[in-house]
Parts: sequence; C-alpha cells; structure tokens
Amino acid sequence: MKKIDIIVPIYNAYEFTEECIKSIIMNTDLKIHTLVLINDKSPDEKILPMLLKYKNENKDKQIVVLDNEQNMGFVKTVNKGMQYSKNDVILLNSDTEVTKKWIEKIQECAYSNDYIATVTPLTNNGTIASVPNFGVDNELPENMTLEEYAEMIEKISKNRYPELTTGNGFCMYIKRSVIDELGLFDDETFGKGYGEENDFCYRALDHGYTNVLCDNTFIYHKGTQSFKKENLTESRAALIEEHMNLLRKKHPIYVQKTDNFLANNPLKDIHENVNLNILLYNKKRILYLVNEWKENMEMTGGTSLHIKDIINSNMENNIASFVLAPDENDLTRFKLYLYTDKYAKEISNYKTDIHYYGQITYTNNSYKDMLENIFDSFEIDILHVHHFLFQTFDAIDVAKERNIYSTITLHDLYMICPSINMVYKDKYCEYDDKKDCSKCLNIRYGVNSNILNNWQKTCLNVLNKFDKVIVPSENTKALFNSVYKDLEIEVVEHGVTIIETKTKTEKTNQKDFNIAFVGAMAIHKGSNILKDLVRKNNTSNIKIHLFGKSEDKDLAKNKSNYINHGQYKRGELPQLLLDNNIDLVCMFATWPETYSYTLTESYMAQVPVITFDIGAVGDRVKKDNLGWIIDFDTNSSKILEKIIEISNNNEEYMNKKENFKKYKFKTLQEMQEYYQNLYRNIEAREKAADIYLFMNYKTKTREMELDQYQVLYGHVINKYERMRNTKLWKIAKKIKTKLK
Repeated sequence: MKKIDIIVPIYNAYEFTEECIKSIIMNTDLKIHTLVLINDKSPDEKILPMLLKYKNENKDKQIVVLDNEQNMGFVKTVNKGMQYSKNDVILLNSDTEVTKKWIEKIQECAYSNDYIATVTPLTNNGTIASVPNFGVDNELPENMTLEEYAEMIEKISKNRYPELTTGNGFCMYIKRSVIDELGLFDDETFGKGYGEENDFCYRALDHGYTNVLCDNTFIYHKGTQSFKKENLTESRAALIEEHMNLLRKKHPIYVQKTDNFLANNPLKDIHENVNLNILLYNKKRILYLVNEWKENMEMTGGTSLHIKDIINSNMENNIASFVLAPDENDLTRFKLYLYTDKYAKEISNYKTDIHYYGQITYTNNSYKDMLENIFDSFEIDILHVHHFLFQTFDAIDVAKERNIYSTITLHDLYMICPSINMVYKDKYCEYDDKKDCSKCLNIRYGVNSNILNNWQKTCLNVLNKFDKVIVPSENTKALFNSVYKDLEIEVVEHGVTIIETKTKTEKTNQKDFNIAFVGAMAIHKGSNILKDLVRKNNTSNIKIHLFGKSEDKDLAKNKSNYINHGQYKRGELPQLLLDNNIDLVCMFATWPETYSYTLTESYMAQVPVITFDIGAVGDRVKKDNLGWIIDFDTNSSKILEKIIEISNNNEEYMNKKENFKKYKFKTLQEMQEYYQNLYRNIEAREKAADIYLFMNYKTKTREMELDQYQVLYGHVINKYERMRNTKLWKIAKKIKTKLK
C-alpha cells in the first residue's frame, strides 16, 4: 500500500471538525499514512488547542498540525497541504466522517487503472457523488447507522468505478504523479473556493487522465451542496455563479459534459441499487404469487383482499412483500410489485412466452428464468403461493433449489381440477352423474384428452413439496383430503375488520320482505338462480335486491320486484344491507366456496342467510345456526317457496337473529398474528438486493422483445430504411425543414 497524506483544511466548525478527526483516527492506519490538519487562522480560538490535543494524545500516530499565520482561504490552504506532502493525497473536508476501510478501498480504486487521476467516493451530499438520490442533499437512512450504511454500500457494490466528468472536493484522492504533471489547484482564479477541484479534474482530462467514482465507499458529508443555491447565503451563491462562469469560459466542453451528466444521470443503476437496499435493509422478503392484482384493491376478489390484509400487516412488521401477478390485459406479461413501510408500487414488468404453446402448462423456461431472477436479485426469504393460475409449477422447484421456505394457500379447487371451481355446465360436477371431464376440459382449455388423473398426480407432487399447505375452512380441508388423503393441511380462517354499523332504520313498509344477492354475480355464484327468482316471483311483498356487479345483462335493469344497487366498496356491504332493510341474504353459489367474505359481512349486519348445503358457506351457516340450509339440487321454484315460508314464520326468523349475539368473528388481528408468527419463525439470511442482476435480466428480455419485433416487422423496417435513402425522400425532408 502506498503512503497517503490526508489533508484537512480547517476553518471554525469545532464540533464537525472534532467528529471528522475522531473518525479518521478510528478508521485509518496512521502508522502508515499521515493526517495533515491545517488551521486556516480560525476565529474560534478553541480550534488550534483541539488539534494539538489530538496530536499529543496520539503520539504513536502520524498527525501533523499546520497553523496559518494569516487566513489564506480554502484553495491556498489545500495547495499548502499538497506542497507539504510528497505522496498521494486525499483532500478531505472538515465536515465529513470517514468509515471503515475507506482509505484502502479508495486507493485500490485509484490504482485499478494507470490513467486514473482522481477518485471520489459516494456520499450523502456531493452532487455528482450523492446517494441514494442523485444531485441532492440526502439525509442518512433512518433505519441504519452510518457504519451500517457504509457496510451495506460496500456489500452491494459491483466495484464498477464508473468514470466521472469531475470529482468532488469533499473527499478526493489525487495521485502524486498527476499533481507533479498538472501542478496545484488554480488559487489565483478560484482563491475563495468553489470550482477549483472541477478545474483540476478538467485539466486532468486534457492530459488524457480520467476521474472515477469509488462506488464501494461511503463518506458522510454534513456540509451544504456546492451547487444548491437555496441553501447558501447570497454572497456564496454569487461566488458560485461567478466561478461557474469562469469554468464555462475556460472549459466549455467539459462543463457541457458535466451538465449532460447531471441531466442524464448515467449512475442511475447505483442510485436504484442503494435506494432499493435501504428499503429492504434488515427486512424479511416474501414473494407472493397471485392470479390477479390491481392497484385499487377495493374492487377485486376475496383472494386479493386476503393477501392485501397480510401485506398491510407485513408493512407494519418490517417485512417486505413482493407480489408477482399476470397483467390482466396480457397474460404473457407479469408485473412485480413491492410493498414496504415506505414504498408501495409496481417496480417492473416482464414479458414471457408462458402461454405460447401448451394449453395446460406445468413448466416454462422463460417463466422460470424470470422467477430465478426475482429470487436471486432480491434474495427472497419466503415463497407464499396464493394461486398458480396463469403461472407454472416451476416456482416451488426454484424455491427448493435455494432452500427457501414455501407455503401455499388454497383459495379454490384449482389444485384438484384446472376448471378452478369444478362447475360442470352450471353446477358443481360432483352432483352431476353424467359429467364428462374430457368434454368440460375441451370447452375450457381446448385439450382433447381427459388429463384429470395426470393433473391431480402432478398437483399432489407439487403440494407435497411445500413446507405448509393452508386452507381457509374445514370444509375445504375435507374436500382436498378426499382427493389427496395423506396431504397435511392446516386450516387458517380469514380474519376480518369488524365494521361498525348504524342502527337499522324502520321499514317504510312493514309487510315487505327484502332478500338480497351479494357480490359478483356470475353463473357459478348463482346468477341463473337470481334471474329465475326475479322472473318467478309474483309475491308482492318479496322484494329482490342485488348488491354487486353482474355478468348478465338481464340483471342490470331494475324491475318492479327487483333493484340492482350496483357495485360497492369493501366494508360498505353491512351498512347497505341495513339501510335497505334486507331481511335475508341469498347465497347460491353452484360450487363449494372455500370461505366467503360476503357471508361474514352479511353476519356483521346480523342478516340471516339462506344457502345450499355445500362448501364453507353451507358449513358455516349450519354450524352457527344463522340461517337456512337447503339441498344443493333444489330448483328455483322450491327456493322461492322456502323464502316465502321464512317470511311467514316470524318466530323462527327471530330465533335465527338471536343467534347472532353468540357469534364470534375471527378478527383481522388474529389472522395477521398467525402469519406474523409463521414468518417470524423462518430464519432470514444475511443478504443484499442485486439491482444489477435484476436490470441485466430486464435488458436481456427487452433485447428478446426487439428480436421478436424484427422477425414480425423486419420487412417493413427494411423497406422504410431503403425509402429514406432515396433522393426524393431527402428532397422532401429539406422542403419540410424549410417550411417549419
């Protein structure tokens, strides 16, 4: 290692200077290197005694104190230090704090190339060298100390040593050979400071040298940014402007290049890497796979709402949540979202060829590459799958290869049958003796074989690879165990926020009996039954309501006995039921639902429910005696008769209502505590996010897309290029320019 002289010009700022000296003594081998402290006639009389104190207390270290007899100004003081030294130098502001191994890393960077003249490390406040945000004055991250921050930056760096147009004087390494060749700073032109280091760096460029950024080293700088006028006095702002004009006259090309550098930020990947790692620092990282995801999570299915509830809890418990979901408008494109306590938005999208070939896809190379990039770039700790629809089973293998804990929550019946809800024609297939799986799968997926046995064999193999399999109800567990007998399954009921409702208003007509269908009304949710009831209901006191969106146009229009209230936002349903005097909620899904948020919200309004004897809904209503259970094969006419019977039996109805007093809701907090305990017990590894790996994959995928574009439209591009080279085109272009 070459001997280095650390030159610190000092003018007042007692506390900052003392912190700077302490950090240098702590983090520098001053038996090899020399600390040169130069007091530029500071008016603060405490400065010189403090410098001498540190010199005398550290006699085993090489500390030199120089005291200017009169104030020389910053640039001449720096030049005095460089003249005193015969070695490579580091010019260091007195309002900085250095960090571990700083001098070793900076010197290694300086000698990584013979033509490097100056080296500037990263800092929080150094314009061109600032992180995490470029060109601004940054605070240190709240979630880590200075040393932790510096260690993180060293760990995540790729040691690229990118070239700069100019260094920054807060901390700048200069080789002695370059000083000997170029001379000292121009103290005649830039005597009061600001611009002298830029001038030196530009002169180095003239001599064929380069200035570089030491991107693995962070030095804390408390001072004001050189180019941020609003933080300076008017006189200093005027001085900076004057010296910038001098630089423009002397080095117009280099100043323009610096302006372009600041405008375009070629160091963007470094800033993204630091920003991302600050967000993820000391956090567990969970990747959720889902079949749908929207920024507005109010208007979506129960699965997404459940995941949102878990993520909200994660954000409060120092857990970073990544969500990977297909784009609803392009199923070959996947979007990746990140949610932390300070960040919640999409961070990337990927193009894959996942559905270009097979209709039933177990594996896909481009999808697997994408997942591997996500796992490796962000050092994922936990995989939590909520749906494999539109994704492939590669996910569990990628996780296992990396020894990553994995869990899957089964929200529907997809892992039993790719039809998802096992509805054949318009009802649950287990109740249809004439079902034809081959025909059903052909209609849904276009496959010409009965692949169900192979599907279930594959799914069982996939499920057995997970560390934990979760379902939201006992009914769902029983259903899966009827197919996969030895599969270990844990029941974790969804938790909900208890919604406060206002007292039910008095009915305008005491004779009316209002029934309601709730939620998204598709065929598998009972839309055909609703249509039949509207058509067959001739009883004047039975009024039918729909709260939610319907796929059937016939249900969009209001009628004398039917009102469509339209969509509602999450949490609004209980009050809507009360405000509209709903007496009975009808839930006639034609498949065994695994939970049902709408059932829980109906309970919050203390409205009894009528439903079929299948699925979690039937089980819950029967278990808690909060409504009526009817046979699954009951037709709409019989359903209407039962509703009329209920409306006429006030005593039985009131008994059902009374049972609500004993009902205990599974709270959102209870559910969140379960998942926090689950995640907490999974050991996180020491890690850092690798934005470079992530960005390289993105670049590669963009190139692939361009290649595909060339294949599809290359003939058009070639024709266009040939046309542009004709004389007629060039003449037309000249005429167009003149007309402008």
